[in-house]
Amino acid sequence: MEILDTSARSKEESVNILAGELEKNPVLILTGPQGGGKTTLAILLLSENVGAYLEGRARAAQPVVLIRKDFAQRFKKELYEKRKLPIFDGDEPVYAEVSVYDQIKLLVENIFDITELGEQELVKQISLLTKKYGAVPKSIELIASDEELVKRRLARHLDAKERLSSLLQKEKKYGIESNLWGIQGAKVTDIINRNGVSDYSEDQISRTIKDFDRIIPTKGLTLRNCLQKMIDISNNENKESGFLVLHTDEGEKIISDIVVGKHKNSLIGVTLLEIYVGFRQNRSLYRAYKHTKEGKLEVIHSYTPTLQELAFLANPWIPPSSEPMNIISTADISASERFDLTVSVIEADGRVESSNKKRKKELEVIISELIEDVQLAHQ
Repeated sequence: MEILDTSARSKEESVNILAGELEKNPVLILTGPQGGGKTTLAILLLSENVGAYLEGRARAAQPVVLIRKDFAQRFKKELYEKRKLPIFDGDEPVYAEVSVYDQIKLLVENIFDITELGEQELVKQISLLTKKYGAVPKSIELIASDEELVKRRLARHLDAKERLSSLLQKEKKYGIESNLWGIQGAKVTDIINRNGVSDYSEDQISRTIKDFDRIIPTKGLTLRNCLQKMIDISNNENKESGFLVLHTDEGEKIISDIVVGKHKNSLIGVTLLEIYVGFRQNRSLYRAYKHTKEGKLEVIHSYTPTLQELAFLANPWIPPSSEPMNIISTADISASERFDLTVSVIEADGRVESSNKKRKKELEVIISELIEDVQLAHQ
């Protein structure tokens, strides 16, 4: 797999390189971290030479598959199989003809969105399929510096509608087929007729900083400072907030800003990870997602009763209990296992829960000291 550093080149230079690759290779598969430039460069690359733009809809840096027009047309004519349908015409089963192009679309959506086998498996399966028809795919990994990746993720909502509008215009102008429903920050209004672009509504997660009420820089702040700010936000505003910590042999380091959610469940942990870390779908045993940081990641977020407790009380499958409610949710536990990270939750009164018992004790000591300092200050 070749590598293209998009932070070392202008957009124009990167597009020219990719256009040259598509001239030589009928199927181009762009992989890489979130913010690497896959979607942006692929849209800029679209021309009369491109027949299809396909992309998975799952989170975590979904690859982009570009098929040259001559081969897209050929793949639509080539029969892959006659697939038996679960319906009958009298006593006879009904079959549907599946083209090679249909099967490529199915691979993109199934491998990444449903089975979560990862980008390597997607490249492998598409290669096995298209090689039979004389089309050897070229896979290129788009990368950028860590600083540039975070910068792009923080700003990706600003031109989202413009980029998506450009895609729809080029689809019509050049007769390109695309399965893209939206990007981070904008969505296609009419996915059937491929018309209109709009912002995500207030009750939808856009996977951008628009999901947050505000961002508080952490430069110069200690872990204790950040925890204090988070508790203050919980007590004074009843809003969820959180930040990321990276644990290495050299110690712990805060690697994100403090993000503050709105008066609803903002899923701040998920969006925090997408913006400041970036996950790629690369299955390893039972984990489908992998980050590129060296060390152990920790998500620390606050517990907001009006958000979490309402969801808990509304669940008819949970029996009544007089025991204190567990402030670390099943979603937190699942995330810690799924993404191989530590999740720690802090309640406004100082109660701490964590998926890591040792970390829970460490945070309890810090929180206890904070509470003592506040009590002394008010004496």
